[in-house]
Amino acid sequence: SMDGAPTPASPAGLSAYVAVSQLLGLMLLATTGAWLGRYRGGVAWHSPLQFNIHPLCMVLGMVFLQGDALLVYRVFRHEAKRSTKVLHALLHGLALVIALVGIIAVFESHRTKGIPDMYSLHSWCGMAAFVLYLLQ
Repeated sequence: SMDGAPTPASPAGLSAYVAVSQLLGLMLLATTGAWLGRYRGGVAWHSPLQFNIHPLCMVLGMVFLQGDALLVYRVFRHEAKRSTKVLHALLHGLALVIALVGIIAVFESHRTKGIPDMYSLHSWCGMAAFVLYLLQ
């Protein structure tokens, strides 16, 4: 650490928690993808299926990649700080771009179908979460 004290050892069981978090994240992505593919017709950009891009992108960006970006400093605690900062920034940047694609998809889908934007509590809470993430 910066004050000269020895770096504490990795907490007991951290790798098991990380493995479980990754497994749960991948299962969430797989089940979201399976739900969209099997029950909602799949995903496509310029089609009635454009809306379906939204849940997939939000889960991938705002849950999985954002979560991984937060774990970088714990998982790679013995790596060079510069390397972990770069990985942290790349994961956050990728999460941000993917979430933005998900937001654009839902706005375009609404416009195409004549549905008003920002009409639900979900949309306001989601936009607040995204804007706060962006500002952070």
